[in-house]
Amino acid sequence: MTDENKDYIRRRNAGALPWEIEPDAQVEHPVFAASETLQAVPDGARVKPLPEDFAPTREILEFLQVHQGVPLEFIATALIDFKLYWHETGEARKAWQNKFKSHVIYQWKRNQSETGQRTNRSTVEKLTDRSWAEGLQFDDDWD
Repeated sequence: MTDENKDYIRRRNAGALPWEIEPDAQVEHPVFAASETLQAVPDGARVKPLPEDFAPTREILEFLQVHQGVPLEFIATALIDFKLYWHETGEARKAWQNKFKSHVIYQWKRNQSETGQRTNRSTVEKLTDRSWAEGLQFDDDWD
């Protein structure tokens, strides 16, 4: 086995693709050969880790406020949590803006359901609750 073959096998085992090993040889990908009719992939469609300077766009902020009723303070808190989590995992995604929007909506609905629940009450308190009748007036003239 030649040194060239050993080098090729070593690089393949390291995860290199065949057309990336010898850039001078002009070897094209067997399926996705370069073509003049193909257009470059837009930057937003590439899989990449969350950028350090990630911030939601104005459209996302407006959507969350207008259509979901999420206040800016909640969005700011959710942004901090979102960035901490995704920077720690280092996972790459395509659509970070949409991922953030979905995260905020999920957290907002979860927060609303948790805060909308009353404090734990006993069964007796629940069954004898007459707060629903406050302010009602009844006529005593049933004769």
